[in-house]
Amino acid sequence: MIKQSALQPSKLSRGLLYFFLPVLGFIFAFPLLALAINSLQPINTTFAFFPTNFRFENFKSAVELIPFGKYLVNSVIITGITVILQSFISAIVGYAFARKKAKGKTILFFIVISTIMLPGIIAQIPTYVLFNKFGLLNSFLPWVLWGLGGNAFFIFLYRQFFAGIPKDLEDAARIDGCSSLSILFRIFLPISIPVLITTSIMAFNNSWGGDYLTPYMFLQEDKYPLVTALIQIGYVMPGNPGIKLDQILYAAVVMFVVPSVVIFIIGQRYMVDGFVNSGIKG
Repeated sequence: MIKQSALQPSKLSRGLLYFFLPVLGFIFAFPLLALAINSLQPINTTFAFFPTNFRFENFKSAVELIPFGKYLVNSVIITGITVILQSFISAIVGYAFARKKAKGKTILFFIVISTIMLPGIIAQIPTYVLFNKFGLLNSFLPWVLWGLGGNAFFIFLYRQFFAGIPKDLEDAARIDGCSSLSILFRIFLPISIPVLITTSIMAFNNSWGGDYLTPYMFLQEDKYPLVTALIQIGYVMPGNPGIKLDQILYAAVVMFVVPSVVIFIIGQRYMVDGFVNSGIKG
């Protein structure tokens, strides 16, 4: 029998852990910290690693020099469509794969999962040509259609979680007269909150700041989300486009990343539970 002390980490390993965790944490947080520092620097100063001045008016200028609010609303619309549709459509498909009986279901599931390995950029040009022929460019309808298609990884998470729910719970609901959708929305989803929050956070991050190229291809400037506008338009001196206002851009980026950081901090515990309860469950 293995002694309990043999399973416990040694003082040396704990010491190394306590040393490297803050170091790695600082390394990963340093780019964001440097960005925040330089967002407060005077305009046209060199990049600094330590604060030398605090010009909070840079944030005001970031909102006023471009239609910041319009681009922000566009981001909210695109992100909202993506989060809501991908999360719930993936839940419906995951439920079907986990609980429904059909010929070829396993093969179809592996085909869906195999699409995770395909880079999204592969379908960009064919999708652009297709949507152009149907007159769907410069609208948010492509994001609705993509949302209705779900997300292969989200489908996998839901399927794994739903497969572990006792069948007796579903049978009891059917005896009470519940349909499949009623069972999904009234029983399965309420007990799969960690997975629902996990998929929602991932969909938010992927849509909010993870993809600037797709809106650039499919939308005109007035419908750009904020991430695309900051990259493609940026900030220049009024009356002198040759002078770039990098510090103003840094301030805008700081405001842009705040929602992602806040949402991740709030939902990180649920994300861990979501992966543990679904991703590794057989």
